[in-house]
Parts: sequence; C-alpha cells; structure tokens
Amino acid sequence: MNSADDSDFAQLPITADHSSMGIARVCRDAIRKAKAELELKLARDGKNYKKRFFRYVNNKQKQNENTGPLLNRRRELVTNNAEKAEVLNTFFTSVFTSTVGPQALGTKIQVDANTNPPSVKEELVCELLQEFDPYKLMGPDNIHPRVLRELADVVARLLSINFEKSGDVPEDWNKANVTPVYKKGLKEDPVNNRPISLTSVPVKVMEQILLGAITRQMKHVIGKSQDGFTKGKSCLTNPIALYAWLTWVDVAYLDFSKAFNMVSHSLLLEKLMRCSLDKGSMQWVGNWLTGCTQRVVVNSSFSNWQPVTSGVPQGSILGPTLFNIFISDVDDRIKRTLMKFADDTKLSGEADTSEGRATLQEGLDRLEERANKNLMKFNKDKCKVLHLGKHNPGAQHRLGSTRTWSSSVERDLGVMVDNKLNMSEQCATVAKKANRMLGCINKGITSRNKVIIPLCSVLVRPHLEYCVQFWSQLYKKDVDRLETVQRRATKMIKGLGSLP
Repeated sequence: MNSADDSDFAQLPITADHSSMGIARVCRDAIRKAKAELELKLARDGKNYKKRFFRYVNNKQKQNENTGPLLNRRRELVTNNAEKAEVLNTFFTSVFTSTVGPQALGTKIQVDANTNPPSVKEELVCELLQEFDPYKLMGPDNIHPRVLRELADVVARLLSINFEKSGDVPEDWNKANVTPVYKKGLKEDPVNNRPISLTSVPVKVMEQILLGAITRQMKHVIGKSQDGFTKGKSCLTNPIALYAWLTWVDVAYLDFSKAFNMVSHSLLLEKLMRCSLDKGSMQWVGNWLTGCTQRVVVNSSFSNWQPVTSGVPQGSILGPTLFNIFISDVDDRIKRTLMKFADDTKLSGEADTSEGRATLQEGLDRLEERANKNLMKFNKDKCKVLHLGKHNPGAQHRLGSTRTWSSSVERDLGVMVDNKLNMSEQCATVAKKANRMLGCINKGITSRNKVIIPLCSVLVRPHLEYCVQFWSQLYKKDVDRLETVQRRATKMIKGLGSLP
C-alpha cells in the first residue's frame, strides 16, 4: 500500500481519518472504472464482435442450460448431458442420404488438362493463419487457434507443403464437433435443432484457399437466381427483384428439408467434374468429404463418433458455395421467375390467366422432379403460396401429390410480407425487436456515457434499416410506431449528461 507504483490504492494517503469505508469507496471506483473501460471496448468493437457483447449481457442474467431435456426415440425425456448428445447425434445422422448417385466416390477424376491446380503459397497460408480470431474454440484436434496464430511463421511452410503437394486430408481434419443450435418449436424435440460443425483450424485455412479457386473457375455455374453467399448480392436484392413488377401474382415459398445435410457427396463430385473443376481442387474436396465423422457436444459432454455419409458441414467456409453449386440445376426448364437464397426458394408468376397459373404449376412440378433427382425433398408442411394483388383468384397449387396451402403472410428473408403488401406487420415486428434490444442495453450496461450511442448504432439501427428499401412504411400508424422507438433511444442518450 505504501508503494506509489503498485495500484490506485497507493495514491491514497493513509491517515487516521481514513476509514474502511474510504477503502471500500476506492475499490468501488476502481471496479466501476474497469467495467466502464470494458463496456466501452465492447461498444466500439460491437460491429465486428457482437457475440462478445451478448455474452457479457447474458452472463449478468439467469440463464437456462444451453440444451434442456430431450425426447429420445421412445419419446422419453433424457436429462443426462451425454445421453442428450447421443440423442441429437442419432437424429442428425438419421437424415443423411445413404443412396449414392451414378458416379461413386473414388472414381478416377478426369478434367481439362489446361486447368492449373490452385497454388498454395506459404505467404498466403501465413496471412490466413494470422487473421484467425484467437478467441475461437478448438476443433477436435485440440489445437488452439491462438497457438497457430502465434506460430504462423513456423507452421505456414509445413501446411503449404501438405496442401499443395500431397492432397491428403489427415484423419483429425475429417472430424467435427457439432454444436446443436435451437431454431424454433418444441425445445424437447431434437428435430428443432440445427447442427453447426466445428472443425480443425488448418482445414478452415484450406477451405479459404479452395473457396477462391472454386469461385474463379465456377462463377458461371451458380445462376443469376441465386442470391445467397454470392458476391454482389444480398437479402435486399432477392425480394426487390421478385416483387418489383407485381400485378396479380402467386408466389410459392418452398423449403428444402434438411438441405445442407442431404447433399449427396457422389452427385456433388459428379457435378464438379462435369463443370471442369481442376484436378487438385477436386482431389481436396473429395478427400475432405470422404470418411468424415462427427460427435455432438452438449454442455462439455460428448456423444460417440458417427460417420457422415452426406451433406456439407454447416458452419464451414466452403459448405455454402458447394451447396449453391449442387442446387444450381434446379433452374433448368423453369419458365417462371425463380429466386433462391441458399436453400430458400421462391417461384412466382402471373395468376390473372389460366395459362399463367398452369405455367406456374408446371414449374412446381419440375422443381419437385429436380429435387428427387438430387436425392433431396421439400418440407411440404412449410411450403406455402402467397396470393398477391387485389381480387386475386387464389388458385390452388400442388407440390408433387401434396396440396400447397395458401398463406396471408410469409417471412421472406426476415421481412414479413402479406398479401396486401402494406408492410404494417413488418413495422410492428421491427419495432418489437428494436425495443427488445434497447431493453437489453438498458439492463445489461452499467456505464452509459460514451457507450449508448455506439451500441444503438450497431445493435438497434440495423433492425430499423434492414431491407428498408423494400418494406418502407406506408401508413402514419407505422411511421409513429417506428418513431416511438427512435424517441426512446434518444431519451436514453439525452439522459446521459456528457456525450462523446
């Protein structure tokens, strides 16, 4: 306490009048200062690291366990973490496609001799390793990203040789720890969880390199109808292109069942060969997909390893692009407007004539046929038709032998669209989300000065501005609802005193 260099306590003179209450006050001030600095850093980094902010706020609140009790195949609730992990892994592997296509794995790869394999330079590997977030979790190989980042200069040469020369994928790189992420519905039902794969960091480096090579060589394969994971396109370009010319229109919202998990490896490789992907990339993709295993992690407990016979890993770098290539042929012979955002598919056409309605039904039939050829299927319970336009006759359509039900409102990539296109429901939904986020900031942040403005900019405004070019409010009641949110945020800011 007598050393001036030790801490803030040393700057406080020790006198007879200095009581324990004074020391407690200094401790509280030091804690407040440290907390304020942490919250300011979270606010400034919020745009790139939103998870850190939410983790900080959630730690202050009473949280339920990540994965609660689950129903097993006998419809009995299991509460043990290891048993829950086993139940989830059993379900995740049950949806895999076991049937192979015409071209079996291991078939000799023949490509254009003029195509050069991707170059894997040591400098590129080193650069990618240094860009990894050191706070990410380890993969099944138990190699921490921070270790690889710190030793990038040493490891890069060894990895570049392995990537470019051998083309082999070590066994540890074919393993994945799967984290279940709850979507919606009954929490006890394993069906309502999405598997997110955590793989080895070196594999992610190779995925990043392959992504560049595949994108350059197969840019022509992914059609204009695909807006998901496509450069220059976004959630905004997808709905605007669809609704820009409306008269009487029927829009069929189609949903593939377990789309990423049901990608047939043999059919995918056959399509890559048909599109003349270079031999080096083909070999790596084939080895990356073949012989994979996964286990589910629930609250630090693990399931047994299970083989992965189909699908592209969700959470991987390369998976979305491979999926886009896999479903690129669903556009074949479709005469109506087809728009895709990854696996979310919309087919629309005029409904004011019998010929237009028949053509739309023909398109639905071809989509069903193409899905069957790709060994995939639609979740027909989620496939709906939205009848747009005043006095739209509301014609009935079918998907295969199943009737598609009409809907008065649908969620289109996060935007609530109703059959009148007045966007009132979207405004109400946006206001609710923004108010919830303001409440989260109000309850979770202690130091307000210099923190509220960046947090509102990063966490609240995106809700109010997401695809606003498409759903811009039409009625005064909707404008008032959104302005109420803005006034609440302004009131929080004005009550701070000094601002940055």
